[in-house]
Amino acid sequence: MNVTVIGAGGLGGYYGGLLGAAGHQVTFVCRSAHLDAIRRQGGIRLRTTHGDIFGPGGAVESPGDGPSPDLILFTVKSFDTKSAAEPLRGTLSPQTVILSLQNGVDNEDVLAGLFGAGCILGGVVYVLATIESPGVVHQSAGPRRMLLGEWQGGMSDRVRRWEEQFKAAGINATASDDIIREKWIKFAFICASAGMTALTRLPIGEIRTCPPAWMMFRQILEEVVAVGQARGVQVGSDVVEAHLALSQRLEPDSTSSLFYDLTHGKRLEIEALHGTVVRYGREAGVPTPACWAVYAALSPQHQRASGRITGEANATPL
Repeated sequence: MNVTVIGAGGLGGYYGGLLGAAGHQVTFVCRSAHLDAIRRQGGIRLRTTHGDIFGPGGAVESPGDGPSPDLILFTVKSFDTKSAAEPLRGTLSPQTVILSLQNGVDNEDVLAGLFGAGCILGGVVYVLATIESPGVVHQSAGPRRMLLGEWQGGMSDRVRRWEEQFKAAGINATASDDIIREKWIKFAFICASAGMTALTRLPIGEIRTCPPAWMMFRQILEEVVAVGQARGVQVGSDVVEAHLALSQRLEPDSTSSLFYDLTHGKRLEIEALHGTVVRYGREAGVPTPACWAVYAALSPQHQRASGRITGEANATPL
């Protein structure tokens, strides 16, 4: 299979590397030193909790410079979804599938608006991976689990085929007939864990042992679940207790990608995460004070990292 990875950072580099190691023809779309290193090495190096792996592959600056893909792994940060998708115009065949593995619950809608919902798959992954150095990705934590499904719902033969392809590459993949529900389940966890580790600049272990912080962690979970339910998503209240139990089992020094981006001066996915909860909550009449607090506190950090200066704060999330 020809696989194109849009956003060859930690997540895209990790899964693209595994597919390359399994014999698929992988093309990483990236820039600068990362692109140069992948070209020089003839692929990407993975340092993982399950061993060191080399994933053969090529690197290009634009999707049009690579072969026509059977699968596009779409793994850019949510704030770059539209700009990263635009260069894909004219590169897709009728059989091309776009699988979004991004954080948030509305990236697939953006992609569907550009290319039609029929070619869009939604994906959920539970893994922590970052670029360690140009051409090298470090996967350091997480159960390495993937869920994928048709964005329009239901099961399909192509989802089953890709499930088998991923499994053959050593990826713990499972086909889902309700990927929107699965996205919201993870969304609740991300908003709580990412929000609190970034807001406090502390790992989960210290949040768990501080009662006010742990109460806010729970409140964020409850707010996201309530907003999802108000939007008709079949996400049960038992998700709150399940995520609390999961968070209790995490290594005490566990943080999040939002924490990493904040502490490294990078742009933040605050609009796609807590901003979306606040916006959807207002539309549905569901209060979201904890998510609003995270959103209000971290938005200036995103603004600074983006190099933006505004004369007046927005009254509502964009």
